Amino acid sequence: MSRWNLSPSVKSSKIPAMKKIIFILMIITFLLPVFSQNIETRTIEFLTSQLDETEKTILEEYGKVFRYGKERKGLYYTPDVPLADNIVEKFNALDPNVTVEALYKVPYPSDMLTGYDRDLILYNIVREVSNITGVQYFSRTKNKLRVLFDDVYAVNEKKKPIDDPVVFDIPEYDSFPMHMKEANLGRDYYLAEYLYDGQDMSFSLTNTSNMSFVLRVVGKEDMQIDLLLMPLEDEILIYGYCGVKLANPGFVNKIMDLFSSFYRRLYAMEIWFSNSLHNETQRPENTLGELGQD
Repeated sequence: MSRWNLSPSVKSSKIPAMKKIIFILMIITFLLPVFSQNIETRTIEFLTSQLDETEKTILEEYGKVFRYGKERKGLYYTPDVPLADNIVEKFNALDPNVTVEALYKVPYPSDMLTGYDRDLILYNIVREVSNITGVQYFSRTKNKLRVLFDDVYAVNEKKKPIDDPVVFDIPEYDSFPMHMKEANLGRDYYLAEYLYDGQDMSFSLTNTSNMSFVLRVVGKEDMQIDLLLMPLEDEILIYGYCGVKLANPGFVNKIMDLFSSFYRRLYAMEIWFSNSLHNETQRPENTLGELGQD
């Protein structure tokens, strides 16, 4: 018998298989516009649609734009991506009296990989927290660069230093405690948290000890710093947020410019990421007022 002549029993068994194939093709046809739309929305224009024209121009020209929440309370720069919802929830729970937001464009190095390999590189960069050590900021009072963060390292449950916990596979969620010495607020411990949804990733720091300068400045778990990394084809768009609930606002207002001081902490985190990605040393500009909005 020829191999093309099927017996009745074989023919009947093929009918359900054909139905399955037709059903799968229908599903693909239905979902294709959805996938195509999702790809189209992963553009810098879509992710920055919440900015006004002035802010878009600043971001395009300088690669960064930020705002202090002095006049307009709340979050205004959050992009329309799922991981941003977590930042909004934390903001609402904290109800900070100091808020700063920013968007940064960071180009890839020329030899950057693509897809999951790229994501793994970016993810491990923000897990290598020891590289935060030595990041500088421009002190307006001293009119020179100063080291903002020093002696930064991950710790175990006994608060003993450990190596940076890099990974070979990206988990949906992970966290570890870390130690960091800050120029003005001294030594403190933080919880570093990480989220990954297969497209974007976030790095979050929350203080787990009181932060003091003579008096307590920030209570336990009352400072949040977030970087939301959104990889695009040729660059990464980073949304940054810092929210602080002050313990003694009257006192703190007298010793520091609150909004610019906490923005510099956020900016220093972006510099750390960019330096690590490009294996270089970048110095912060002394032009913050030209790039920011109230």
